[in-house]
Amino acid sequence: KFMFKLDSLTPGLYKFKHGEEYQYIYLEKKDSLLIRLNTWDFDGSLVFSGKGANRNNFLIQLFLENEQEEKQCYQFFKLNEKEFLSKIDSFTKLKENQFQIFKENAIKQSDDFNNLIKSIIYLPIYTNKEAYPLYYKKYYNNNKLPKLSSNFYNHRKLINKSTNHFKDYYAYNSYLWSKIYNTSFYQIEKDTLNELSAVLLTQISKLIKDVDIKNNMLQQTYINSLFDSSCSDVDKEKNKSIFYKTCSNKEKKEKVAKILSVINTLKKHSKLPEFYLKTIKDNTINSNSLIGNNMVIYFWPKELNRIKNMAKRVNFLVKKYPKIRFIGIDGQLSNSNWKTYVKANNFDLANQFQFVEHNKNIFYTNDYPRAIVVNKEGFIQSNFTFISHVNFEKELLSIKNNTVKSLITNK
Repeated sequence: KFMFKLDSLTPGLYKFKHGEEYQYIYLEKKDSLLIRLNTWDFDGSLVFSGKGANRNNFLIQLFLENEQEEKQCYQFFKLNEKEFLSKIDSFTKLKENQFQIFKENAIKQSDDFNNLIKSIIYLPIYTNKEAYPLYYKKYYNNNKLPKLSSNFYNHRKLINKSTNHFKDYYAYNSYLWSKIYNTSFYQIEKDTLNELSAVLLTQISKLIKDVDIKNNMLQQTYINSLFDSSCSDVDKEKNKSIFYKTCSNKEKKEKVAKILSVINTLKKHSKLPEFYLKTIKDNTINSNSLIGNNMVIYFWPKELNRIKNMAKRVNFLVKKYPKIRFIGIDGQLSNSNWKTYVKANNFDLANQFQFVEHNKNIFYTNDYPRAIVVNKEGFIQSNFTFISHVNFEKELLSIKNNTVKSLITNK
């Protein structure tokens, strides 16, 4: 239990977090809210009371309903356009009716709050409309995206008129990503020589008006392209050029530069460099003593919640790939905290190490907890990947033949 007071407040949408969980709250001046939740069931247990509670309880109700509808919508993507629109329109009408009942039974709300609720009602529907062509094509394994009626995208005109009311809400960003992928795949159909990442970057620079959102999307898209094994060196250079030309945020450019620098610290097919490690018993060993097995060397993140997620992923992979040795190395935690987390997360103690301080620099020059795939001769097969990456297990399946393809190819 805890309590605090905000001395000044700009009315609007705010976010509160607990570990990886987060939720939104709408605050206005003179609100006095009590928030109750069980962190084991974060969204489902959240209840508000006090002044301002009605609007926030209604907000969380809509959020939970949107989550359920999102799961149901996947089965609607196989329907024809008319049937699909009929299904998602029924969701819209239900929430419109709920909003009308809320307004009739609650005190009059501000225009900003009413506009926010409208965005929460309509944005998930608009997102599903943007996603519909891609899922429909995939479901039927068609060569081309479906041709849709001329008014199918009328919602885009409504969105463009008043983005300020909901641009900080996660659903708005989901809508933008869905729209960008939609327009990009239609563009690729017109010009089959275009590589997806380059088209995404170009579409973002053209269609996204908000500068902060645009820069975030440009950075995320470019970084993702670095981990795409189907993206050639030529295309990656093209993507790099588009990113630096269209991104206006200096800090994001610098962060990307650091990532590129890290990629070049360990070349694919080069010998794993020599460095020193501490065991769980505080003995010092040379990295050369690890060579002899096909292995994955992964590096610990610093945040506790990310460590827990890493542990679950590693323990799953260890059981699935018993012939591959998974080596965990930490270089950021205190020695005592590291030992506590190793034991608490059921790691194999023989495969957990800490860097000797002066040897960690080439591995920790950015925020990404990288992984390296090394063959039994000690040569790097993949120089920069993540154990949670969608293509990671494909690399593990081919390591025994020394045919691992690096997600990032160095010249």
